[in-house]
Amino acid sequence: RACPLSIFANVPMMSFFTEHRTAYIRAFNSKIIPVALTIISSIIGLVPFLFDGPSEVFWFDFAIGTIAGLVFSIIALLALLPLLALKRAKQSQ
Repeated sequence: RACPLSIFANVPMMSFFTEHRTAYIRAFNSKIIPVALTIISSIIGLVPFLFDGPSEVFWFDFAIGTIAGLVFSIIALLALLPLLALKRAKQSQ
């Protein structure tokens, strides 16, 4: 579940960036809130599975793996994506 959220978060932003480099910030600002809310709500929805701990092995492992993937996707969305976009802009100039 974390992979599609991460991919769907980055694809619109990169497509906006490739079409109009100056519109990237506007696209980032318009897309970041709904994407961040979706990711955060998914993380909050999986928190109850963490309280069961080792007694529910499948759900506990599922929750840990998905939450870790979603946290990484937030980091990638807020830090890595803008850095890679700036690097790409500098290479094309």
